[in-house]
Amino acid sequence: MRRISDEDTIAAISTPLGEGGIGIVRLSGPKAVEIADGLFRSPRGTKLREVPSHTIHYGFIVDPESGKRVDEVLVSVMRAPRTYTREDVVEINCHGGIVPLRRVLELVLSRGARMAEPGEFTKRAFLNGRIAIDQAEAVLDIIRAKTELGLELSMQRLEGRFSQPIREMRTELLELLAGLEVGIDFPDYEEEALPRERLLAGLREALRKVDYFLSHGRDGKLIREGLAVAIIGRPNVGKSTLLNALLRENRAIVTPIPGTTRDRLEEWVELDGLPFKLIDTAGVREARDEVEQIGVRLALEAAEGADLVLFLVDASEPLTPEDRKIAAKLKELGKKTLLLLNKIDLGRAFSPEEALRELELELGAEAADTNSDAATADAGSQVQAQVVAALEIAAAVGTGLDELKRTLVELVWSGGVEHCEDVFLLNVREKDLLLRAQAALKQALADAEAGLTPDLIAVGLEEALEALGELTGENLTDEVIDRIFSQFCVGK
Repeated sequence: MRRISDEDTIAAISTPLGEGGIGIVRLSGPKAVEIADGLFRSPRGTKLREVPSHTIHYGFIVDPESGKRVDEVLVSVMRAPRTYTREDVVEINCHGGIVPLRRVLELVLSRGARMAEPGEFTKRAFLNGRIAIDQAEAVLDIIRAKTELGLELSMQRLEGRFSQPIREMRTELLELLAGLEVGIDFPDYEEEALPRERLLAGLREALRKVDYFLSHGRDGKLIREGLAVAIIGRPNVGKSTLLNALLRENRAIVTPIPGTTRDRLEEWVELDGLPFKLIDTAGVREARDEVEQIGVRLALEAAEGADLVLFLVDASEPLTPEDRKIAAKLKELGKKTLLLLNKIDLGRAFSPEEALRELELELGAEAADTNSDAATADAGSQVQAQVVAALEIAAAVGTGLDELKRTLVELVWSGGVEHCEDVFLLNVREKDLLLRAQAALKQALADAEAGLTPDLIAVGLEEALEALGELTGENLTDEVIDRIFSQFCVGK
């Protein structure tokens, strides 16, 4: 692993800008202590360059040119290698206002530090070998976590729950490859160097582990960013009432007057550890004024951009032409849709099966387990199946909301959320690398079972090792590294 400790010293504000109790200016690099020492004045005459590592000191930051005190501070000194970056690190704890923080940072930069790039502190921790690449990405996941589940899974990644077994598996495969290479160089000792039974067992075990990671891997994007769910329907079918019911608070204005909601309203709700962004929209109908026209346009845009649409109809009265137009628009957009028959507490004018038929919607195959009583798709129909469930609810009194919540979670996980101990967060890059390793191991195993020569078996094994090396960060290119850390904020 290449090191960067001989490079320049970086600095940044590591806390959000704004008023607060505390703000931190962080430095990392070979001159971190020297730079801070030139600005720090202690009532006791303490010199930071002389203090022990991992100690904190009271004093003031002083402008060397004017001699004026800039802020009253506590300065933490942490010496390499027992630091976040494995370099000398200094953290200047200032009062949490914009002016003192920026002034202290300006003084630090004027003494020879440079402004840190986004994620550069964590990047240095990775390049200096303190953390693996997936642990570095876990830092970002922790910062962005919106739920307890997201935080728990991200902490597990930070602790090496994913990278450590990948490293161990890579070491085992390297031993197999070394045995194959002995057989290539010295054919007479092929069986002694790596018995066939050991080769087959090693490849099968590695393949089993990769299969396990893929089968227990979950889309990290869902955990981090959540699912965007647009609530769509004609005016006065209960969209805002449903939003309030799911949030358990009166967030949206609800009145008997059709068209109360004019703008889109977004709120987050957590269901079984998963974040859902609920988007309440204006009722979709022929607009009666310019403001309502804008609201309808925003509603359709929300439906188009959402991961899932909750299509509400009023089950207490017959379906209307407006309901049918909305259904046709959702089919045109090709959106995955949950059909909700609301207001069943006021009576039922039609059943879920009748609603699907009248709206010319079909229940997709994905909904077979979720709603087995609803109508199934007609094999001869030309209508594209988008409805994944059709549920009856009464948002105003809470009827059916528990089933709706369960259905939302099941649609994400396709059968429910597994316990955290059995789940790994995978991003697109990691899943692709695991699939590459899986394909290469399958090929190597097939070649070994067919009795092919060691040099041919080694091809698949080397491809698997390369993919696993990228997972742990050992084979990453500078371009990939820069792309990963560019997502971080400055100061982390």
